[in-house]
Amino acid sequence: MSKREAKPLNTRSRGQTALVVKTLGRKIASAELRPGDTLPVEQDLADSLQVGRNSLREAIKILSAKGMISTAPRSGTKVRPPEDWNMLDPDLLSWHADPKIATPEFLLSLTETRRIIEPEASRLAARRATREDVARILSAYERMEQFEETEVDLDADIQFHTSILTATHNPILANFRHCIITFLNAHFRYADKDVMTTASNLAMHRKIAWAIAAGKEQDAFDATAELLEVNRGKIESEIETLKDQ
Repeated sequence: MSKREAKPLNTRSRGQTALVVKTLGRKIASAELRPGDTLPVEQDLADSLQVGRNSLREAIKILSAKGMISTAPRSGTKVRPPEDWNMLDPDLLSWHADPKIATPEFLLSLTETRRIIEPEASRLAARRATREDVARILSAYERMEQFEETEVDLDADIQFHTSILTATHNPILANFRHCIITFLNAHFRYADKDVMTTASNLAMHRKIAWAIAAGKEQDAFDATAELLEVNRGKIESEIETLKDQ
């Protein structure tokens, strides 16, 4: 190894780096640290987090790459506004799955994004799904169907929607699963679960599953759009309820 070549972080340092990324990232995502705020100087910040300076520097690089902070000589390390954040980053999405961070407005934004992407993904899945793909989708639906109306199998719901993305055989669409996982986790923890557990909700999932299995592209598109429109209406209702409180 040359003198100029950086030494790899050891396991302890990687653990500290991950902890700092999560701690600072969640504080920024929750607005505990607001846009324009300047972080403490390096040594003070490292001491407050009880980590080494090398781990802190690596964490700052990672958060900078996510668009959450910026560093510059003389001006220090500052929190960047949300419009600069990489909102498709898996870490950012996972932090927003926390009901303390996920607002109804954020969930509505995710629903709007899903409404743009998922109906077309279902259409592609109906066109391209293999037997194995269809089996995974139907298996997830059957798991959802086994539960009573007062319960919900969140893992099965996630598997259902992510299996459809996989069935498009488009790696970019498949990576959209992080958005779906965030939405379902956040909505499950944040809101009433009636929209996820009613017989009508199961019926809409069944329509999607069988349309894909039968290769009916437009039916798959329409059924998915219908499901997401119901989700959108429910979240808009939640926003109005909160405004009235």
